[in-house]
Amino acid sequence: MSDVSQKQVRIGVAGAGVFGRNHANKIKANPRATLVGIFDLSAERAEALASEMGTRAFSDLSAILAEVDALVVATPAIAHGGVARAAIDAGKHCLVEKPLAATAADADILCQHAAERGVVLQAGHQERYIFKAMGLFEVDDRPTVLEATRVGLPSVRGADVSVTLDLMVHDIDLARLLFRSEPIAITATRLAGKPENPDAVEAVLTFAGGGEARFLASRAAEERDRRMTIGYKNGEVAIDFIAKSFKDGPNFGLHPDFATRIPDPMGAATSDFVAAILGERSVAIAATDGAAAVRIAEAIDNATRA
Repeated sequence: MSDVSQKQVRIGVAGAGVFGRNHANKIKANPRATLVGIFDLSAERAEALASEMGTRAFSDLSAILAEVDALVVATPAIAHGGVARAAIDAGKHCLVEKPLAATAADADILCQHAAERGVVLQAGHQERYIFKAMGLFEVDDRPTVLEATRVGLPSVRGADVSVTLDLMVHDIDLARLLFRSEPIAITATRLAGKPENPDAVEAVLTFAGGGEARFLASRAAEERDRRMTIGYKNGEVAIDFIAKSFKDGPNFGLHPDFATRIPDPMGAATSDFVAAILGERSVAIAATDGAAAVRIAEAIDNATRA
């Protein structure tokens, strides 16, 4: 494992796209991190983002791994497993954007290798910070039903994997936390896109204890829609993420000002990643949770083809 005793963590970013730029900005803004460079298979893309960030460009993965303590993996999702595994096997800590990997098998391998090598492996489910700011994770009651709509305009970004892995995986992760159990039954329907790579999916997950989660995810819509309703025995919590509206029906004492309470979830995730590397805290978003979300997403995609 790399030596970070200098208390300044040297971090590289894999992927020179939108998320790579976002993560590079958060690393640059963190006083305990140094942005070592940008890796991308396209030397031109790597050079462009590295120039913008005032850092070095790499088009060879092993070259950047030799210079860093940690790597943020923000490549296209299909490459997450391979890039993260190379970093972990080189003894480097990793923060991997969602999904943790494109298959459940690859996600499990990452978790196993990270545990064997004693490196930090953090999953990029940053929306957890928003739900924490709302206070939802402090609610003792378990939901009876959850409905999540995550709909976006057509986009080539993320199209290398199914909409389930690209978008719905966020809500899968959040539902697991709220229901505090694993689904015992899954049904799903493909609404748009190819059978092997759907662009719109509806899914229903039944959890142990009888709770039910209903998901709609689409990257083939005419307008954006991002809402979640969480039903409890004493009322429902309704969130419109685009309008930033919030209804605390059961009167749990939740925080409708969640957007101002956590203005920078990705920055918070970066800070927690650095703190975990320095041994100051446990991993904020466990890779095993990221792997569980991938496993459920894969089961949903399989159900659309059943």
